Amino acid sequence: MKKYFASTSRKVLLLLYGASLLIGVAIIIRSHRGEKEALKEQTMARLAGVTGTLSTQLDGGRITRLLKTYDSRGMLVKNTQDAWYYVQHGALEKSAHAAGLTTPLLIVAYDAGKQELQTVITSAERPELRNAYTGPGAREIRNYLQRAEGQPMRISSAGELLAVDAVRDAQGQIVAALVARSPLALLRTDSNAELVREIGFTALLFALVGLLLFRRVGRLVRHEEEERNDLQVRHDGITDSIAYAGKIQSALIPSPERFREQFDDFFVLNRPRDVVSGDFHWYHRISAHECLVAAADCTGHGLPGAMMAAIACSLLNDLVRDGSDGDPAELLAELNRRLINTLNQEGRRSGAGDGLDIALCRIDRNAQEILFAGAFRPLYWMHEGQLTVINGDRKPVGGSQHGADRKFSVHRIAYHAGDSIYLFSDGYVDQFGGPERKKFMTTRFSEILLANHGMPMAMQAEALDRAFNEWKGTQPQVDDVCVLGIAV
Repeated sequence: MKKYFASTSRKVLLLLYGASLLIGVAIIIRSHRGEKEALKEQTMARLAGVTGTLSTQLDGGRITRLLKTYDSRGMLVKNTQDAWYYVQHGALEKSAHAAGLTTPLLIVAYDAGKQELQTVITSAERPELRNAYTGPGAREIRNYLQRAEGQPMRISSAGELLAVDAVRDAQGQIVAALVARSPLALLRTDSNAELVREIGFTALLFALVGLLLFRRVGRLVRHEEEERNDLQVRHDGITDSIAYAGKIQSALIPSPERFREQFDDFFVLNRPRDVVSGDFHWYHRISAHECLVAAADCTGHGLPGAMMAAIACSLLNDLVRDGSDGDPAELLAELNRRLINTLNQEGRRSGAGDGLDIALCRIDRNAQEILFAGAFRPLYWMHEGQLTVINGDRKPVGGSQHGADRKFSVHRIAYHAGDSIYLFSDGYVDQFGGPERKKFMTTRFSEILLANHGMPMAMQAEALDRAFNEWKGTQPQVDDVCVLGIAV
């Protein structure tokens, strides 16, 4: 051994090795002193990031409607029982999973009548609607909601870290608070586990650094390359599958050029949130002067939404092949029956909210008449520079909440040359953005239509697309977008 370390280079190597070992141990000891506080700050920042982002995306109006609909505990027993609850629960569950939270996200509201802080929505599997919230920070959260100041609140007490942000409705009123929690005991466990991992890693590193370094590094590099190649192959496979699903969806949904069979001036603005979309436009020619047009918004987006869109579009095509191309209200009623039957939704709660919102028109160009029926979607009619909004029925197509035998209203419009109509999904007006990260809303949408109604449809589409991009800015697109404009 003495002979091995006789040379100066080996002595220097030994000294460097010993010095590195001492420095490594000192760094570990020093870093661990501040580990708990640093981990606590990181955890609070992570919680605040979740509540700060998600609270701006939640619809406070839906929370208010839930509280009005379910005024007692125990009325909501499953997450899928109510569509409004299901959507909000899904947003909480997705954010909690993405952030790696071990404690469920909560939306809590103050019941002034009962003078009680109550849970409204949770990311947990079991609903807790209107259960009293008595957990950590309950008093602070109750005072926070009563003051209605709206500033984020961060709490570090009672053995837990809490981040609280206000949830507002469309008028900007605070209706609830979004709460993210993390137990301090979990932080201590993580800190101790991290210390053990660091000591173990350091000991292993210095034990093997002399003999195994180059061979180990080479092996790790090869292993990383294999994993990266395998991940790339799987990624390419998923991407190709989604792209192929997009081709199938394009084959099912009528090409925008089909509208040219009867209309000289029109536009179709499609902006899927992902590669494939849950929104779609639809066209069917009845005769040389009559046709059906529609814009639909299916439950979900991405692949799930695209599957619903494919089913709905196929059912519409079957209906018109079977001769159901008369009254659009009757067509929607039959589409509702067939969709419920196709998805086996009759009498079921699981998957009972899957369906679509749709605006459907039958246009007779000889009679200059439009028959309109809608399911949660309106028709916008531009006549002599005046924009008229004709709302559809407040019930969806599909889903078991309203029953299988659903009736829809039909609206008759006598239009004139130079008039235009617009059908659209809610993805455009629900986009968050602007200086205050609020929804675009139908008011701004109407203002764009009024400001550009005298222009060709293609230029109107450009104006809508430009306004959408400017409003969205760097914010992610929250939903699929489909807007159909026709100069009738």
